[in-house]
Amino acid sequence: MKKFTFLLSFLVLTCWQAAAQYGGPRLFLDVPSMYVYSPDVANIGHRLGAGTEIAMNVASHHGTIRGGGGATFTLDPQADEIQNTFQTVPYVMLEAGAGRYRSNGNQCARTKQDAYTYMAKAGVRYDIYTGDLRDAGKSGYLDYTVGAELGYFFIRDVFRNTELSATVNYHLKAEVVSATFGFKFFLNLRADRD
Repeated sequence: MKKFTFLLSFLVLTCWQAAAQYGGPRLFLDVPSMYVYSPDVANIGHRLGAGTEIAMNVASHHGTIRGGGGATFTLDPQADEIQNTFQTVPYVMLEAGAGRYRSNGNQCARTKQDAYTYMAKAGVRYDIYTGDLRDAGKSGYLDYTVGAELGYFFIRDVFRNTELSATVNYHLKAEVVSATFGFKFFLNLRADRD
C-alpha cells in the first residue's frame, strides 16, 4: 500500500506541475517509439529483443505524465532452437516523470537548438501474456516501476521530430531491471504555444 500511495502522490504532483505550466500543458504524441529491449539486464544473454510503443504525454518543461501501450518482441539468442523462444508481450502503461523533459535552457521550441530529457520516473505497467510462459489461468501481470530516462534531439521542426532515448526501469514486484534504447518519433501538438 505504501508503494501505491507514493506512486499516486508522484503522479498527482507531476500533473499539478504540468497544469501550472504557462499557457497550459505541453502535449506530445509519441507515434511510435521503437527500441532495442532487455526485460532483465542481468539475463541479457538469454532474453533480448525489440519493442514499439505509442504514448500521449501531458507535460511541462520539468516533467510529464504519459499513458500508452505497445508490445515487446523477445527471444533467447543462445537457444538451440531460437524460433521456439520467440515471445510477444503486449502491454499498457502509465508513468510520471520529473526532471527536464524535451526542453533546453531557453524553454522554447525555436528551430536549430538542442533539447534534452533527463528525469526520474515512476509508473505502472500491465503486461498481457499471450504465450505459455505463464500459468493458463494468468492473463497478465501488473507491476510498478521506478527508473530514469535520458533523451536528446535537435529541433529541426517544432511540430514533428525524433528523439534518441534510453530508459532504465526497476520492476518492484518482479525485482528485475529492464532497459531500452531507441528512437521516439513524436508530434508536438502545442507547437504554436511552446
